Amino acid sequence: MRVSFRRVRLRTRLRRPRVWLLVLALLLALVLYVRFRWLPTVHELVTMELENEVSNLINDAVDAYLEQGQLRYDDLVRLERTADGSVAAAQIDLGEVNRMKSVILRELGDRLPDRVRQSVHVPIGNVLLPALLSGRGGSLPVRVVSLRSTNAELESELEQTGINQSLHRLALRVEVDLLL
Repeated sequence: MRVSFRRVRLRTRLRRPRVWLLVLALLLALVLYVRFRWLPTVHELVTMELENEVSNLINDAVDAYLEQGQLRYDDLVRLERTADGSVAAAQIDLGEVNRMKSVILRELGDRLPDRVRQSVHVPIGNVLLPALLSGRGGSLPVRVVSLRSTNAELESELEQTGINQSLHRLALRVEVDLLL
């Protein structure tokens, strides 16, 4: 009778490592599933939220510069005309453009650390079933690691819009690089 009891006990000891291996395998499968299935969705949601926030900050910095009343088209661009009055060339004053860029980037740099959040919380419902559970459930905290750089480029486009008419577009493209 003792022999059969020991055999049963020996069998349960042999099964325990198998159970633990099965639990660890299931846990690893769950972690990998979450990592590859949900992490890209969380990354996209956080990226969209931060892009909106940074876009508002850029607009605020440009608005602050424009409110100072220092920007005039004639200060940035000098138009050269032909004898008949049509525009032959548009020369951009790079010194004035660089001053404008530096003022806007400085203003943006002053505003970014205060207003860009260090962490973003994404509702779990937005990750699991966005169509049904959007904005519901607990939240997943995602840390914004750092602000890496800001850059501004001036884009200029000159096009003919009719007889003796030209349209000159100046656009300041501001980029902010954040690391999630």
